[in-house]
Amino acid sequence: MSFSELLNDSEVGKQLDTMTKSDRLPHAIVLESRDKELAQKIAVEISKVFFCSADIKPCGKCSGCFKAEKGIHPDLYRVEITDGKQAVGVGEIRAMISDCYIKPNEASNKVYFISDKMTTEAQNALLKILEEPPPGIKFVIISESSTLLLQTIRSRCTLFKLTASGSADENELNEKALAAAREIAKAIPDNMELPLMLAVTKLSKDKALTQRTLEKLSEIICESIEEKYMPTGTRPQYIQDIARSLRRRSLLCLMDVIIKAQTMLSQNCNMNLLTTWLCANIRQSRHAKGGYNG
Repeated sequence: MSFSELLNDSEVGKQLDTMTKSDRLPHAIVLESRDKELAQKIAVEISKVFFCSADIKPCGKCSGCFKAEKGIHPDLYRVEITDGKQAVGVGEIRAMISDCYIKPNEASNKVYFISDKMTTEAQNALLKILEEPPPGIKFVIISESSTLLLQTIRSRCTLFKLTASGSADENELNEKALAAAREIAKAIPDNMELPLMLAVTKLSKDKALTQRTLEKLSEIICESIEEKYMPTGTRPQYIQDIARSLRRRSLLCLMDVIIKAQTMLSQNCNMNLLTTWLCANIRQSRHAKGGYNG
């Protein structure tokens, strides 16, 4: 089955088909999708391309394709979270790197599926092998949101967003993020702690939603800064309230807090720790005299 068929004739599917036919699939790929099952399915199809022995790949019939489909190919490896940890550690990545220099068992390629939930140290350890892999070494990073990966990792991979912009899933994520960002924004000028705490802690179980919410919140604060210096009176009331209630230093400090939170999220910070930190520093930013508690 072609990638176009698997991805409902999307542009990403067509792009993957074109690369496959011209033997130009990248050695390092990030598959971004909130649908984990879909991402895994596409990852398996990509591995078939690298293992297939037919002229037109993937044929779906040869031994390489069959073993990849069943997850039993000896040259297919999964680098995943183990032993109850919260993320893939540097030890797992170093073990994978050592394995990269061992010749394949059956195929001419070796394929590594890697979880995006990696510590910063693990991602930094991955950089060198992504830049200069041994011949025939392929990497597929499966990610709910590529923003959870360091920029240095993203720059060394080819990103395929399996959920196209404008799809039902994407629209739903945007709507939820905007609603969450507005709820936080409305609580910012309020001296009551509970509304802000409740609004922020709702994000603690969904990293993709948190990332998108931070993006929307950043846009709201930018609008609030504009409203403070170029008031129109036509912006949403919560933006006018922020502009009226907070000083310039506080607004700039809020932007710093959001940027720091995005960085923490990309480094796979514990979500409960992140939301607690975010709530405390938004609260402090209301009365900012210096910076936040980094």
